[in-house]
Amino acid sequence: MVVEGLISATIGTSGVVFVHSKDCRPDPEGRINTYCASVPGEYCMFGCILSTGGCFQWFRNTLGAAETAEAKKRKCDPYKLLNAQAAKAPPGCEGVFWLPYLTGERTPHADPFARACWIGIHTRTTRNELLRAVLEGATFAMNDIVSLLKQRGLPIRQIRLSGGAARNTLWRQLQADIYGTNCVTINAEEGPAYGAALLAAVGAREFKDVREACKAGIRVVRTVKPTAAGKKLYAQYYRQFRRLYPALKDEFARIAELPEA
Repeated sequence: MVVEGLISATIGTSGVVFVHSKDCRPDPEGRINTYCASVPGEYCMFGCILSTGGCFQWFRNTLGAAETAEAKKRKCDPYKLLNAQAAKAPPGCEGVFWLPYLTGERTPHADPFARACWIGIHTRTTRNELLRAVLEGATFAMNDIVSLLKQRGLPIRQIRLSGGAARNTLWRQLQADIYGTNCVTINAEEGPAYGAALLAAVGAREFKDVREACKAGIRVVRTVKPTAAGKKLYAQYYRQFRRLYPALKDEFARIAELPEA
């Protein structure tokens, strides 16, 4: 990320949204971080969600025994089977939400007492809705960071996806619909390691500067556009998601104070 208008959204165990800025635009409330960029005289900003793909992993480890066993028989990745189950649930999961705060939260809440939970379960809710809600909730949390960057006046014309979620067809489309922006994947799925290699190449004088290295070493391989229906629906669901943490913040703190058996 060395040009304004491009954003990186990486979903691995945690989630990071990173953007380049020509100007220093720190958040006065400290919800996002601002640093000097690899481009001299310019800046970068980012926020971190502590558990995004980690929520999916938790579901697999805790509630995905059937898929794990079946995947072993088929010699495939259990996440492939879980994705197929999640895809059977309708977008929005009929009002079931997942708060992804398995290990507290960093951006934008900075709350070590925040906890994960499903909200909105009813008699029609199946395991498929619970699973899809995990993917949606983690992406809503990522969108909290994207929204903060927009508030700082940063232009957003393209979001580059990386990490495990970038290899997931369903999760790629969820991100495009929830962010409401064109999303792309590039020729390097693991952004941090590839970025370190590009910086090393600049240090070894293979390129004159970082921008030249990125231009030579990075290319878009896939574009995912938000659907009109998905963008409209998830905008409504995201507004509701934003209301849930403030409503539960004090309760999370009270839960943390309960004595252990």
